[in-house]
Amino acid sequence: MKTNNNTTLQKIMDIGMQLVQERGYNGFSYADIAEAVGIRKASVHYYFPTKQELVQAVLLRYRKHFIEKLDQIDKSSSDAKEKLKGFFKVYRDTLVDNGKICLCSMMAAELNSFPEEIRNELTLFFRANEEWVENVLKQGINSGSLITRSTDEVKQAKIIVAFVQGAQLLARSTGEIDYFDSLTKDFYDEFKVDDTAN
Repeated sequence: MKTNNNTTLQKIMDIGMQLVQERGYNGFSYADIAEAVGIRKASVHYYFPTKQELVQAVLLRYRKHFIEKLDQIDKSSSDAKEKLKGFFKVYRDTLVDNGKICLCSMMAAELNSFPEEIRNELTLFFRANEEWVENVLKQGINSGSLITRSTDEVKQAKIIVAFVQGAQLLARSTGEIDYFDSLTKDFYDEFKVDDTAN
């Protein structure tokens, strides 16, 4: 990949991400990207000689942006309940964007067909999600604002990440954002949030 940071490179990455979210890794070609950006296919290869390099770069950028959003949630509130709501909202916002789902969720379905480098990027993304949620759960349990049936925050974090991504898929299949809202509200209520906690 050429490392010069210019408008064309960013456009290629933006279109690449959009196409992966809409069609999956194997559902688009460099010809699709070239047409959408308005450049020759050879120009796409100039920046990203292979599709793998393009998708790796897109995944890395996506993961960094996602972690930045989680950091913003951390800074915006000290309340674990609000942080969980914010986590669900990040996934909801993706759905609002023309019914798209999380880039990494979309790619996870094709995991076995990817080279190791791409699988590693996906693993890093999911692990970052789980670790963030785990920390929020620990904070909420320690403060008394979250009451759960289990003290195994690691397992609960994995369940929450799996749930929110599944909720995205189901909501996308119905085409109704209200479906996602209903699922996440019911799930959130299951955590027996203690609204009297300080």
